[in-house]
Amino acid sequence: MEKVAFRPRRLGHVNLYVSDLEASLSFYERHCGLARVRMESAIGAGFLSNGNTHHDLGLIEISRGQDRHGRDGHVQIQSTRGRQPGLNHLGWEMENQAALVQAYERMRAAGMAPQALYDHIISHAVYVPDPDGNVHEFYADSMKDWESVFNLDHDDLVTSRWDPLASERSTTPNYNPAPNLRRPAPSEMPTRHVTGASLATHRYDEMTRFMLEIAGFRLLAETASPFRSAIFGGSTGRPDLRLTEVGARQKTGFRMFSLMVDPAGFSRRLADGRVPAMGRHVVHEDREAVLLADPDGFMVELYASRADTCLEPLGLAHIG
Repeated sequence: MEKVAFRPRRLGHVNLYVSDLEASLSFYERHCGLARVRMESAIGAGFLSNGNTHHDLGLIEISRGQDRHGRDGHVQIQSTRGRQPGLNHLGWEMENQAALVQAYERMRAAGMAPQALYDHIISHAVYVPDPDGNVHEFYADSMKDWESVFNLDHDDLVTSRWDPLASERSTTPNYNPAPNLRRPAPSEMPTRHVTGASLATHRYDEMTRFMLEIAGFRLLAETASPFRSAIFGGSTGRPDLRLTEVGARQKTGFRMFSLMVDPAGFSRRLADGRVPAMGRHVVHEDREAVLLADPDGFMVELYASRADTCLEPLGLAHIG
């Protein structure tokens, strides 16, 4: 592989294909402290946030054999994609649009083609598959006032095709370094933001090269026993991604994502018995967490860090 090195800041969001959009939206609102901020009924999509960014979580209902079209009429999601619940993509926030376009130019120079190039109004994005076929969206926010677009007053299409080479190369960051997080109701989990995701692979060496040379992540930690596992992060230094090697008969791909929560509010919810019955309580020296399975069986970790810092996703031994 030629070095492309997108070098994103951090994991910004997770996007999943789900079997029942309303059931999944309701689950994440009820149990994970996230709120709907945008719906796109024409493509069966919904987006949830805690105010940290335009969305921490995107959900798209499975295709059921139908192509889905963007706002310029192009086929945004082919009927052959998203036929079953699973990962659509991991969204990686770039520093600015200039950094995104420059990385795209390096990608072209290396003879690599992206899966897609999209203008989402609130952001511009380059989509790149890794060696296992997991898709990574490298995006730069195109406006600071994302709430003017991502709100429940609108239900029109967001996505059109984008030409990075004809785009403005602004060096101004449009993400909010100190966002105003929404205040959850007493019955809600006090979620702050998505902080990590976990992938399993049979191609550990090839995937590691992709993460370092194409994605441009930092290798923050690596272990060799009982199985090889690596923690990668963006330029903020957060431990955003865990990659774990699994045996030939074990499932690969997306395994879990993590949501950091407010420690005091989390403790109150545990003490009051307001953690869902299907949750698994995990206590470690660095965190207290609850693991939940959503309606499609995706695992989500709600954790409170004892040092009030972002932590790496749990290992596979903890999530099964």
